[in-house]
Amino acid sequence: MRFRKLNYFITVAEELHFGRAAARLHIAQPPLSQQIKAIEDELGAVLFERSSQKVSLTPAGEALLPQARALLQNWEKIQEQVRSVANGTAGTMSLGFVWAAGTPHFSKGIAQFKQDNHGVTLNLEEMTTTHALDALRTEKIDLAMIFLNPLIDVTDLEHQDYETQKHLLALPENHPLAQKDSVPLSDLHQLPFISFARQAHPSLYDQIMHHLHVAGVEPNIVQVARLTQTTRTLVAAGVGIALVPESTQFDQREGLTYRPIDGALPELAIHFVWRKNNLTPLMERLIAHLQAQVPNQ
Repeated sequence: MRFRKLNYFITVAEELHFGRAAARLHIAQPPLSQQIKAIEDELGAVLFERSSQKVSLTPAGEALLPQARALLQNWEKIQEQVRSVANGTAGTMSLGFVWAAGTPHFSKGIAQFKQDNHGVTLNLEEMTTTHALDALRTEKIDLAMIFLNPLIDVTDLEHQDYETQKHLLALPENHPLAQKDSVPLSDLHQLPFISFARQAHPSLYDQIMHHLHVAGVEPNIVQVARLTQTTRTLVAAGVGIALVPESTQFDQREGLTYRPIDGALPELAIHFVWRKNNLTPLMERLIAHLQAQVPNQ
């Protein structure tokens, strides 16, 4: 039975008058009577008692009325949900992001998006570039924000720019280099280094090491840290120095300071990445919203 027919039945049941029901439905009375008769034939039950004086519901009609209302209300809710998902104002999405995306404008953008879209569920998880690419390809996440460069093969995926960051030098506050406004790259030769694991961001790691080698700098890697939080803790403890994305400076830690670097180092290009032919309206809206939060975009 079509939902339109249910609406016809409900309207007649509420008006208990075919003429008034037809006027309310903006149709002629004979077609309305035909539709009600069709419903009765389909159900095999008489729904209305008709006389020249009045129209009343039969017991079968009284049994159908609350069920018909519930069905129609559920159908309206379903239509609203489908439209919301289709225009990106509802649904669920999983986002994997690298630690460098953790800027104030990223946090503000996510918070504002959630506040403005109560029908949206965002599942957020910090990941390495390698982990995020694997998660995308195995459909464990819908969207990634990761480091990309020409050495990373993403020909099976689609991507779009988010922002580019520079490297900063993270130092203990009492380190001699902390006295400088900026630190020449050559000053880092043989200093104790804390590095991220190559398997986390292999292409970026190789680029950094290449640039250091070209500048005549051989880093003395004394510690490999899996998490950025660990890197900051170790630097503050005086274990070594570290090259970090400029977004790291927004998370202040006692005993730690940051300085710009004079010399060539790879820029950190963060991109949105998703599976081909899988860009949903919700993903489009989130990408556009987060891009709008980036300063000087």
